[in-house]
Amino acid sequence: MTRQILVPIDGSESAAKALEHACLLQRADGATIHLLHIPEVPVAQDALGRKTGATPLDYTPARAREQGENLLRQAWQATGSHDGSVRFLVEDGHPAQVIVAQARSLNIDLIVMGSRGLSDLRGLMVGSVSHKVTHVAPCQVITLHVPE
Repeated sequence: MTRQILVPIDGSESAAKALEHACLLQRADGATIHLLHIPEVPVAQDALGRKTGATPLDYTPARAREQGENLLRQAWQATGSHDGSVRFLVEDGHPAQVIVAQARSLNIDLIVMGSRGLSDLRGLMVGSVSHKVTHVAPCQVITLHVPE
């Protein structure tokens, strides 16, 4: 029986599909869902669209946390599943590392996550977040991909 489900939310369609799936499992098992958002630190671009390495002037960690909490609330409201237990978490760091660390610290039974399916050279060389989590998570992982 699944008691603790972790669902990383990044605003993608695949993450929304993962949350829908987690809600079905929650209804079946009465589990607690932990929604996790890991804010990406934006990188400023010059007039030609090249990344400069600096962060935009309007970026603050507090603002990123607030935006992350809003994203999680909106994702949860979109499911219509207001009868179950849910927790919102916004954590900084490298996504795969944060997801696995949260799974360990929260004693998670199952991670349900979306895969954005990055197919560019960076995705092939560095590896996707879902691929990394699948290989090192301390629990079962379900990965859902919504094709374009």
